[in-house]
Amino acid sequence: MVDDLPYLREVQVLLLNEAGYQTTALGDAREALERLPDLKPDLILLDVAMPGMDGREFLARLREHPRWQRLPVILTTGRSIEEIEDDTGCEVLAKPFTEGALLDLVRRVLGEG
Repeated sequence: MVDDLPYLREVQVLLLNEAGYQTTALGDAREALERLPDLKPDLILLDVAMPGMDGREFLARLREHPRWQRLPVILTTGRSIEEIEDDTGCEVLAKPFTEGALLDLVRRVLGEG
């Protein structure tokens, strides 16, 4: 999970860990790109609006690498969902979101429900 706001990272980690998922939370998109080979994620939760490298730039760089082209990404945003879905082709979770909305989308994207 990549989000620049510490409290959002903490909440998402807590919810996902309690649901049985192993999570790594990072606050910087550049660091996340560097650590991808070591982390080998099954899914990325990615904030769209971050300082420095934003979620869209992260996603573009991620998709440049054949290894990560099919890696599922859920974008989190306080912006218009339709605009971001059309732009990226990713699932989008509107902030603020409920525990149920987060877990339902994660399960669906991972093919678990």
